[in-house]
Amino acid sequence: MRKCLIIKVHGNVQSTTQKALIQKNAQSLNIEGTVQSYEDGIIIHACGVVDRLDKFVDEIYGSIDKLKINGVETEPFVNEKDYRGAFRIIG
Repeated sequence: MRKCLIIKVHGNVQSTTQKALIQKNAQSLNIEGTVQSYEDGIIIHACGVVDRLDKFVDEIYGSIDKLKINGVETEPFVNEKDYRGAFRIIG
């Protein structure tokens, strides 16, 4: 079963290196979606098989100290975009 999440990561996590690390983790788990900067950190739209998506979120929580994360929020969303099986960095 697939699901989609919006993941808001608060903190000093807007660098290209940090977003690339998140992209690499998503790609290794076959998660599709996007990551981009927003006012207080980054926002991730992620879709994938439930157990892989859960592991992806666990990896974000596990990176709290390394990525200087102040907090993480997740909420489900209905995917209306075709990510074409890719995970992209958008600014």
